[in-house]
Amino acid sequence: MIIRRYISLQVLGSAAAVALVLTVILMSGRIIKYFGQAADGRLDVSLLTAVLVYRLPGFLDLIVPLGFFIAILLTFGRLYLDNEMSVLYASGVSRAQIVGHLLVPGALVMALVATTSLWITPASNARSERLFAQQAERNSFDLIRPGRFQPVGKRMLYAGALSPDKQRLLDVRLFEQKPGDKGVKQVLVHAQTGRSERDAVTGERFLVLEDGVRYELSPGEAAYREFRFASYRFRLPEPALVESLSKLSSYDTPTLYKESRTSRTALAEWLWRLSLPLFVPSAMLLAFALSRVNPRQGRYLKLLPAILLYMSYVVAIGAARNAIEKGKAGEALVWSVHLGYFLLALLVLGAENLQRRWRALRARPEVAA
Repeated sequence: MIIRRYISLQVLGSAAAVALVLTVILMSGRIIKYFGQAADGRLDVSLLTAVLVYRLPGFLDLIVPLGFFIAILLTFGRLYLDNEMSVLYASGVSRAQIVGHLLVPGALVMALVATTSLWITPASNARSERLFAQQAERNSFDLIRPGRFQPVGKRMLYAGALSPDKQRLLDVRLFEQKPGDKGVKQVLVHAQTGRSERDAVTGERFLVLEDGVRYELSPGEAAYREFRFASYRFRLPEPALVESLSKLSSYDTPTLYKESRTSRTALAEWLWRLSLPLFVPSAMLLAFALSRVNPRQGRYLKLLPAILLYMSYVVAIGAARNAIEKGKAGEALVWSVHLGYFLLALLVLGAENLQRRWRALRARPEVAA
């Protein structure tokens, strides 16, 4: 009981720490991407936190099994390095018993991954997709940020500042290209203020520029045309509305299962969701088998090869998923990959016993002679 509690706490604590570090590292790239979209005016800054929260479960689906795998490698590598495993073996604790002690943390991690992959992640993806759909439905004028060049349809807009009530743009510059008699014509518009206006009849939205000047120039010509105006308006583009979920990753699990009966793409997504928790038992056995190190070698000797082996497992499942999507294979391919890596884990785990028995069999003829 004491050994089981000690091993479980060590493994789960290390797994939580590793998963946290991996989450921070992997989420950093996504954070930079969303901040870039916000800076370009394609994403409202107030939605950044919600988007990141909704994306987090999708990362945890792969991070948690990998963190558990690395945690077992590090924990038992330290136990071997400190000769604690030698003490356990000398006390009559077998490798099979230690694997039994790992079943409790393994079951907890497997249940967590199954919960996220089958329920939490699809729900979060659905909310994220709806959030981006609502963002797309917002007019381009609502996302304009002062001091930045931002695309508005086929035009490029720059606003120096916002009015105190945030209803008007100040020091507005508009750039666009139009076909002319001698090639492309450059149009530059500079206005003191700009505001959004909706047509009462058609419902279309317009950007109305006031008190400004419009220049028309042709490349290679010194002459240009200048027009001064009191009011100048153009129609703002209205994006298409998104009424339903379009990504299979956003479908809830029961709906996805129904779709998998008629769609190979849905079948591949369904098998991928089922595969995520199945990484845990094979990864647990592989990590424990590969964690044995010589104290003189250090516990990080097998860390890189072990991680590469785990990544090959994930890549193999991903390749099987793609093959199913393209109709080149059936769902049996996914199960054969899982079975193959599970048998590989058992083989690596029992390699030492097999070597010992082989040496014993070779020694028998010599004794008989």
